[in-house]
Amino acid sequence: MLKEVSFFLILLVAVSFNSVSANTLFSSVSPEFPNGLHVKYLQFIASKMNMELDIVPMPFARRVVALQSGQIDLMVGMQREKDTQDDIIYIYPGYEQLRHTFFVLASNQTELTNFDDLLQLNIGVTIHAKYYQHFQQQEGLHLIAVSTLKQKIELLLKGRIDTFIHYQQSTEPLLKQMQLENRVVIAPYQPTEYNEYYVTISLKSRLYPYQETLQKVIKEAVDNHDFIRIREKHYLH
Repeated sequence: MLKEVSFFLILLVAVSFNSVSANTLFSSVSPEFPNGLHVKYLQFIASKMNMELDIVPMPFARRVVALQSGQIDLMVGMQREKDTQDDIIYIYPGYEQLRHTFFVLASNQTELTNFDDLLQLNIGVTIHAKYYQHFQQQEGLHLIAVSTLKQKIELLLKGRIDTFIHYQQSTEPLLKQMQLENRVVIAPYQPTEYNEYYVTISLKSRLYPYQETLQKVIKEAVDNHDFIRIREKHYLH
């Protein structure tokens, strides 16, 4: 009798865990922005999918690996690549378009006034991140790859890089928090190209069988300008 009760309890716990897990959307964001814009996007998507949300902060490169392995189910902030791995699935349409921005020390603004100036500079970039086409295809650039935006800022302050590239919308709030908004500023030269970003899953994601439902959620949100409203509301605070 005791064995039967123990087995029943183990079975009940297992079933309960699977039920909770099945209704939970596992994802990840940058450790630098645990309450950032990507979290708002993920909360919105989870609510539309009628799922709970479980977020584990990871650097970008680890997020991609976690997505491919099925450790997380979904990721935002991905760009479409021609040579991308077949196991990553991009949900169309893209949910937003953003332009990367170059930052420099306020005292060195004249070092970056046109694209050709980049050939003479050490440039901070994010590991595995993709940038605008002209930048990606240019040979001879001196790139210093790091995991976080804060590392880029620190390298710039130490003189180990001359500029870094990141999103203006996320860089400026961090500079303000670090009280560096007057020391680290937007460079005179800026790209004109915009990059499109997608929600992604993988072949091992638990959402893989429901990608059509997910695509409908994303398309409807784009058509209704929901992501734009979320972004605007986020940066008003």
